[in-house]
Amino acid sequence: MSSLGLYIHVPFCAKICDYCDFHAFSAPEWLQLEYLDLISREMSAFAGRHPGAFSRVGTLYIGGGTPSVLSPERLARLFGIIADMGVNVASLKEATMEFNPESCDEERVAVALESGITRASLGLQTLRDDLLDRVGRQHDVATGKRSLELLMSKKVRVNADLMFNLPGQGIADMLADMDWLTGLPLGHVSFYGLKVDPSRRLGRRIARGEESVDEDLYADMYLQGVEMLESRGFMRYETSNFARAGEESLHNLNYWRRGEYLAFGPSAHGFFEGVRFSLPEKYAPWREYVKNGCPEGALMLDPLGPEDEIAEIIQLSLRTRYGLSLDALRERGVAIAPDAIGRWVARGFLEQSRGALRLVGEGWLFMDSVVLDLFSNCVPFYSNLE
Repeated sequence: MSSLGLYIHVPFCAKICDYCDFHAFSAPEWLQLEYLDLISREMSAFAGRHPGAFSRVGTLYIGGGTPSVLSPERLARLFGIIADMGVNVASLKEATMEFNPESCDEERVAVALESGITRASLGLQTLRDDLLDRVGRQHDVATGKRSLELLMSKKVRVNADLMFNLPGQGIADMLADMDWLTGLPLGHVSFYGLKVDPSRRLGRRIARGEESVDEDLYADMYLQGVEMLESRGFMRYETSNFARAGEESLHNLNYWRRGEYLAFGPSAHGFFEGVRFSLPEKYAPWREYVKNGCPEGALMLDPLGPEDEIAEIIQLSLRTRYGLSLDALRERGVAIAPDAIGRWVARGFLEQSRGALRLVGEGWLFMDSVVLDLFSNCVPFYSNLE
């Protein structure tokens, strides 16, 4: 039986970034303590219904929000709850925790490492103070660099998050950030383009004309960023994730390979026994869900049919450098019409080799269009269209 991922969502932040559309909020001490009690009850309820599930956990990811906003004592309590479920964090294939620079300190890092964390992900986003301020980040560049140095001084793998296409950011600014970062003994970089939610503070400022994002720079920033990362030994193994050899995120690879994973906390999404599910998005409904015994009827369930599985295989596989195995489709009785493949190959967006399709060049920028077209042109395998 394959191993499971385990994701725990900590919905708290000291300050909400102006662009953020994740479920996160600032919370007083009593609410954080309540959250820990509710997480314990939620995980216990799941363990009661699915005996042995936690014994199958192979990777852990504690995300948010900002998990490091919890005090060292509350972090220790969270790891204690995980241990109470029978998960030995130190023995997992990988255990990741997210940190923000303003709450990444010796005490919190010590608790995380002593509890079994082997991978830390740090939200730097940019190395320019004026840009950090424009998107509402709480930390400054000096704090970000100190936090990164602290993590790299420990026996833990480190990922650094960078964002591009920020308001006022030019290509030279982004490349300067990347040049500095890739000169460090770092194993992993996540490289994300800013997505502006019109309902958030940044989106409202843009709508009022008080701020602007140059969308025309997006493609060049991404392509030039990829080029620099790969020239420095960071290979793109997923559209936004780059790693030196052997430094890939095992937990996230499980997502993209359609592996199953458990999920706990408000707004968390999981995949278990062939069903995708999401928990109540906001904290208050999630609290009631837990207090009522975690009834399955309160979850949003998405059982996958054959077409759903095929769509997922195409979409998730093409996100990665490993590509889409045509045999994986044939095993489900379908193939992709050759003329559909040929269209994208001719445009230089797709390559076909060793029985797989892979995005290349600007194809990574048009991934959604490629995926939709390939899925729309799936045909029964017995048609012998190869």
